[in-house]
Amino acid sequence: MFAFGWFSSGRGQGSIDLLTTAHQKMVEGFIPGRISYVFCDREAGETPAADRFHAVVRSLGLPLITLSSRPLRESIRRRQPESEARRREFDAQVLARVADYQAQVVVLAGYMLVLSPLLCEQLLCLNLHPAVPGGPKGTWRQVMWQLMETEAAEAGAMLHLATPVLDEGPPVTYCHFSLRTPAFEPLWQAYREKRRHCSQADIKAREGDQEPLFARIRAEELRREFPLIIVTLRDLATGALVLTRQGVEQNGRLMPNGFDLTPAVESYVENQAPTGR
Repeated sequence: MFAFGWFSSGRGQGSIDLLTTAHQKMVEGFIPGRISYVFCDREAGETPAADRFHAVVRSLGLPLITLSSRPLRESIRRRQPESEARRREFDAQVLARVADYQAQVVVLAGYMLVLSPLLCEQLLCLNLHPAVPGGPKGTWRQVMWQLMETEAAEAGAMLHLATPVLDEGPPVTYCHFSLRTPAFEPLWQAYREKRRHCSQADIKAREGDQEPLFARIRAEELRREFPLIIVTLRDLATGALVLTRQGVEQNGRLMPNGFDLTPAVESYVENQAPTGR
């Protein structure tokens, strides 16, 4: 049976929800695979959120491996010159701890550390990014504002192969949706009117995440994140898609731009029971 590793910092309810959803889909047989271990870079007692995450992992009967990244994060925060060496040392310890657990692919699910080259060389890690291949880079907030400022015609999300350079790994799967539907048009008109009188920086400062166009784009993107992950894990577990260090393959052919899962994702969004491609 196909085995997944699972990396998470366990920072909030979203991390719990994604883990429990994926696990349930495996129990149901929709994803013909299993989670062989869960690694969390927060140890017991470090944060209440991580403790809740640990409790859920144990309640699901999944092996839990922990190693605190607090010293590494503090080094990075202070911009200490030895930070990269510490990152590599931390990842070496992680690799040693997960070595006894089989996993063909690792899912980075709310894992807040950039991976070292060492870990990327040893594991095939999937990371979620809230934009289509070739789209904006950065945090999800930065992506949303960039989409608005460029008046993008579509938005979406992708899973890509994690590399030491943030958001630069080969696309694996993605989905997209239009920003030019009737529901979006009045929001665009209102945003354009505001931009006639002030800068985007002013709008950010005044409205932030509550700006209506921003909020709607983010909401539509969020609706598709879990479905994209679930359908991707299914297709990897069934062998419909194969993940390699160069990217994703279908029928032995490398797909350098990733595989478009929009139809299956939309089916999941609409029915919560995807029927496949």
